[in-house]
Amino acid sequence: MLNDVRMRIAQIGELVRSNGWSSLFKEVLFFKRTAIVVEKDLSELTERSKPLATAKLKLLEIDKDMLSSGIYRFAVNSRYLKALNYLKQGCGGYALARDTVIVGDTWHYVSETADDPRGLHEDLQRFGFRSWSKDHIYTFDIFVAPDERKGGISAAFQNSAMLALRSKGYTRAYGFYWADNIPAQWCTRVTNKWKEVRAFSVSRCLMFKRAVPLRKDHTGPATEPSWPKNIPIGEKKGI
Repeated sequence: MLNDVRMRIAQIGELVRSNGWSSLFKEVLFFKRTAIVVEKDLSELTERSKPLATAKLKLLEIDKDMLSSGIYRFAVNSRYLKALNYLKQGCGGYALARDTVIVGDTWHYVSETADDPRGLHEDLQRFGFRSWSKDHIYTFDIFVAPDERKGGISAAFQNSAMLALRSKGYTRAYGFYWADNIPAQWCTRVTNKWKEVRAFSVSRCLMFKRAVPLRKDHTGPATEPSWPKNIPIGEKKGI
């Protein structure tokens, strides 16, 4: 609980320092913001390591031993606190590191259930997933430090993390991004060729979120995941 509070305070402080108070309000108060749910067939991936190698960056798997070793430090403190929180929730992650400094991280959630929606990640529940395949993976919260967002680093990082997940036996990845986040759209849809599954209109007031389908999709998967007919979902969640 204490770590959660520290994480929220650090995250808010860094967000305000970087982008001002308006950016904070944009994250916690918004109406009908469009979320794009996307998928990636991991068999389509190809190795694209040059951008990371040129920048002297490497991919590392994040686990409790790695965090407790004291070898690595996070360039952005709130990301370290987030990493502790995500690992506590049973999530897995990959780091982007230069020497001993972690300048990026991305996370994934492994569902232990195929048919019970309550066992899915809260984002998947919000977006109406009712079932799941155990060789699928949900990815979320990719972050690269602002100074490193150049030369295709973010896209190469995402691609390398997906290759690592493929090596573990996963065949398809899901995620989402906000339609007004142009860098995320460029990285995910344009460079790495993820396909749109469905769009949702999401509204948020502080800790409460509500998501409703924005339109019928024409590229959704044939069998997995299955979608309920009506998905107005309100839920309580922090930043």
